[in-house]
Amino acid sequence: MIKSMTGYGRAVQTFENREITVEIRSVNNRYLDCTVKMPRMYTFAEDAVKKHVQQAVSRGKVDVFITGDATAADVVKVAVNRELAAQYAAALGELRGGTAEQCAEAFAMALTNLEGLVCDPVAGLVEIPCIKRNVIGAMNAVSCADMALAGVVGHIPADEVIDAMAEVGAAMSNDLRETGIGGLAGTPTGKAIRDIVQMQG
Repeated sequence: MIKSMTGYGRAVQTFENREITVEIRSVNNRYLDCTVKMPRMYTFAEDAVKKHVQQAVSRGKVDVFITGDATAADVVKVAVNRELAAQYAAALGELRGGTAEQCAEAFAMALTNLEGLVCDPVAGLVEIPCIKRNVIGAMNAVSCADMALAGVVGHIPADEVIDAMAEVGAAMSNDLRETGIGGLAGTPTGKAIRDIVQMQG
């Protein structure tokens, strides 16, 4: 365990054709004061970086800078639960005075609208992109409840929609079924985020 430090360090590592640079500057300080600066798309790893610093340094003002090369795209998983979203649509219909038939229509339409949605968590985590997709699920549930209560029908019964959803899921590539391999997880930026997470152990 380092008791105090004043210095500078720099390391560069390439992952999936993306160059990641980590720089650390430190000066003596009575207590440990760690600041981490990194691109917005990597901020989910900030606590892990600080934890590693705390394990190695007991005191000092430590500034950590993490950057990625400019050649890769800088885009900035609660997983989407399709069945639960459909159930919310049915429950909302019931709460608003809908009949059993209308609730079933709301369920069927909500599930139909999410049929075939891939699950591609970046780095196998729930932060990207699934949290944002849950907004779609919530709005879908409300909209389908509204349509069912207004008399709109989806024509395909709920039980048949469930069977169709199972068939579609079985037909999809394993890379798109919550494996963190395909889709957004397989993009250059998705892979770069995965590599940073793996570096944090």
